[in-house]
Amino acid sequence: MNTPIGLKTNYGYEFYLKRNCSISPVLLAVIFMFLGTVSVLIGTIFFLLGATLILPFSFIEVLALVVAYFYIALHANDFERLRVDNENVYFESKFGSRFLEEKFLRSMTRILPSDRKNLINLCHGQRNILFGYNIHMNSRSILEKEIKQALQI
Repeated sequence: MNTPIGLKTNYGYEFYLKRNCSISPVLLAVIFMFLGTVSVLIGTIFFLLGATLILPFSFIEVLALVVAYFYIALHANDFERLRVDNENVYFESKFGSRFLEEKFLRSMTRILPSDRKNLINLCHGQRNILFGYNIHMNSRSILEKEIKQALQI
């Protein structure tokens, strides 16, 4: 059964999509610190046993964990929001440190076919917005139908 993705509010419809972060940043930091400590410990043991090249690679591994942690932390709050009211369509998105905000007239907004990963292409004149990065590809067709319905009401 298809469950609705949008939310009917007093002013219209709202579609809020965000990333699925199943682990808190603090717990992720603890796990990464544990992994880094184990890696450096193993590298130190092998270094003391005479395998001198193991320790630099352990530090490279720790550096990779730090980079991965900051990448995950940067994108943990990514979201997309589409709000449709009686007159306008408001779009907000945050991807990393980039924030985008657009406002379209509802009567001039259309949904066109998109060639990029089946994303939903909202078009207003020459301006296009791709919507649906933070939802599974299988659910995008349901989301597109709900947005079309919200634009027509």
